[in-house]
Amino acid sequence: MDRTKQPSPQQIRIAFLVTAVGGLLFTFDLPLLRLSLADQWTMVFTRGVFLFLAIAGAWLMARLLKGDRTPFIAGAAGLAVICSSTIGNMAYIGAIVHTNAANVVFIIALTPVIAATLSRSVLGERIHPFTWAATVMAFLGAAIIAWDGIHSGDVLGDALAFISACSSATAFTIIRASGKKVATCLAVGSLVSALIALIFFGVMPSLLLADGAFGLPAWFWLGLNGFIAIPLATVLLASGPRVLPSADVSMFFMLETVLTPVWIWLLFGEVPGRMVLIGGLLVIVTLMAHSWWRLALSVKQQPELVPNRQT
Repeated sequence: MDRTKQPSPQQIRIAFLVTAVGGLLFTFDLPLLRLSLADQWTMVFTRGVFLFLAIAGAWLMARLLKGDRTPFIAGAAGLAVICSSTIGNMAYIGAIVHTNAANVVFIIALTPVIAATLSRSVLGERIHPFTWAATVMAFLGAAIIAWDGIHSGDVLGDALAFISACSSATAFTIIRASGKKVATCLAVGSLVSALIALIFFGVMPSLLLADGAFGLPAWFWLGLNGFIAIPLATVLLASGPRVLPSADVSMFFMLETVLTPVWIWLLFGEVPGRMVLIGGLLVIVTLMAHSWWRLALSVKQQPELVPNRQT
């Protein structure tokens, strides 16, 4: 989509719905990985292979059955997305191994404010003062979480979660700038992550037959994650920036922030610390207020929703 052309209200509403469903599916990412009870690099390898096969298969079917001519790698923009996706995948799984779930999802919730900063500095898109205020408040909440991580020895996991958030925001910004379909490039990034795990970290595929949660083998939970839930979420979220600003699309990571700790608490009884809850609450309230404000703009079709380059 041409970024200089204002989308219709119907296109905006559909884009919000599609990205909301994608964000909801992403809330099952961390719980499904934890249910596999696999080690870090086995998760990187298996999730990457499954996600690549699922998205590449969908691309091939669209090409054969519908005549879709979308290239598998969308030029330089696609290569940049592959790089950011590779880094983000490995950092995310490293984070869930080295720190608790609440720390991960609250820090990942910084994705929209990082995306807003990149949109302003790289794309020259206008950022509303309310967005800047939300950025400051969200970073304050993340700082509280990081401070708790330093004192509890989880600083590595917190740092990896922040790297993952930066990588996601970078990918959204690249998609926004190019306007191209790059879901397959996200899949290639997952495959590259899997190959790195296999070559450099000695992954043993036989571990996939080991018991995961509820007596089911590890491959079942990793397959449910990498072959169904996350490919669908990736495709839906990757389509959003072609209509909506990247900061708006990444706001739907807020669903992961709210729901993932609930799933983890129900499944594993993992309760976040007091400082993590304080910082996380600040992030959630800030992002909820900002998201509702942006949605109101979409309904009214205010100029602020449609990004413009400053001249």
